[in-house]
Amino acid sequence: MSGSEKSKTSYVPSEVRACVVSALLAVRQTQTLPTWRVEAAAADLGVSVRTLWRWLEVAESEDRFTRKPRTSFVIGEDDVVELAYYRGNVSALHAARVAEGRPTPSVSAFRAAFARVLPPGRRAGLREGERTRRDFDTYLPRPTGRRRNECWEADHTQLAVHVQLPDNRVVMPWVTLFLDQASRALLGWAIAVTPSQESVLAALRAAIDVEAPNGPMGGVPAAIRFDRGKEFLAAAVGLAAASLAIDAKPLPAYTPHLKGGVERVNSSIEQLFLATLPGFVHGARGRDGRLVEDGPLLGLEALVQLFAAFVVDYNTVRGHQSLGGRTPLEAWNADSTPLVVVPPRHLRHLLLARTDRTVTKRGVRLAGRVYNCAELCGWVGERVEVRYLPHHHHEVEVFRLGDHAGEHLATAVLVDELAADDVTRLLKHRASEAKWLSRIQRAAAARRRTRFAAMTQPGPLVATSTHTAAGTMVERAHQGDEALRQAASRTLVDHGPVPARMRRLDDLNLNSGGGAAVPDEKAGRANGADR
Repeated sequence: MSGSEKSKTSYVPSEVRACVVSALLAVRQTQTLPTWRVEAAAADLGVSVRTLWRWLEVAESEDRFTRKPRTSFVIGEDDVVELAYYRGNVSALHAARVAEGRPTPSVSAFRAAFARVLPPGRRAGLREGERTRRDFDTYLPRPTGRRRNECWEADHTQLAVHVQLPDNRVVMPWVTLFLDQASRALLGWAIAVTPSQESVLAALRAAIDVEAPNGPMGGVPAAIRFDRGKEFLAAAVGLAAASLAIDAKPLPAYTPHLKGGVERVNSSIEQLFLATLPGFVHGARGRDGRLVEDGPLLGLEALVQLFAAFVVDYNTVRGHQSLGGRTPLEAWNADSTPLVVVPPRHLRHLLLARTDRTVTKRGVRLAGRVYNCAELCGWVGERVEVRYLPHHHHEVEVFRLGDHAGEHLATAVLVDELAADDVTRLLKHRASEAKWLSRIQRAAAARRRTRFAAMTQPGPLVATSTHTAAGTMVERAHQGDEALRQAASRTLVDHGPVPARMRRLDDLNLNSGGGAAVPDEKAGRANGADR
């Protein structure tokens, strides 16, 4: 193929043309430019030798190494604003400008002009908004060298599946996830009908707990990063994180890439787990737009059981590309970073949801359930703080509010599950409260009795103070005398059997005193003999 034929089809970029021409001119300025060199360069560029000689002449005469710039339509800031007004539709903007009689090139030239000044991401943003523009952004790789429990990622997401509740409602539940950045282990999760701080606390407790069935992966992390959901920003979540010395901070708004690990897990849950279930929202649809029936809907409990099995498979069976083909459990065990473990009893106390309730005669009411115990007797009408473990309905912890905020008051048990011992203790405590009040009232009544001063001469009675020191001393002396009198009583001393020589005198005393005792016949004969 000759050079002239190549020139018909070849396109030489401006940068390449400028480089070749400048190199040939440098040779030409020092010595005679060999023809073979120009021919070789033209062959490499795919142009004719004549064209390359013409480029050299233009470079020497006009000091121009590229094509002559064409006069084209220049896009300004106002044109971009107008394009945004028409939602990024270049054709609509072109038609409007033509109708107004403004100088405008053809539609293709107009579109090319915008393409020269606006990259694809900006054009997509003008058409569909920020979320679409964000898809054209590039991101840096995740930092390497992290240790386990160095940082966790947390997120809420609504599962794309319909489930049926016991009351026949059909809902799409929410799942709360806690993911370790280093090992990609899914440590804690909780499924609920609606996202709430209870779900966050339940998932966090499961993530930290290293005992079965949650362990062995877990422990207290150094930091947790989450989005700005109100459930994660709740006071109870912040207090629990502060109690465990966790650096829990929300990420800036609209930055899901900063917790890309848990976002990727959300995609895996939908692709590997939800897509196989009946009621999958993104499943096949018929001509009427409805989901193709693929079986009866699952209940919420059945979904939780299946999700638990999926988490086990995710952590122990499925290898991850980012981990070099290892499973999260293998990556976790390969890390020797020591774990910060909290005793379960302390963990349960810290990670409790909190709400205020008023003590009624039946106890405290929470989520349609009533809790009661002996220690709540006497606190009816008082506003208290109830702390409870989500999805655990057996008992709640009751704390005082006001000046004594945080003081533990009682552990109330669900009234339907009160044991016999708890009922007995409640009744005894109620009776003891009544006895306490009676005792205090009797003591107060005794103090309220009016005392009169002793009289040594005729005159009116003089009332003295109920709480005089003298009266108190008299009462104490009287009590002391009574104690001595009881100690000196014969009835408190065991003298043994009465001697025989004293029995007759006893009998006479009984008869003379009008007693009903009658001496027996043997005693009568003895008396006669004595006479």
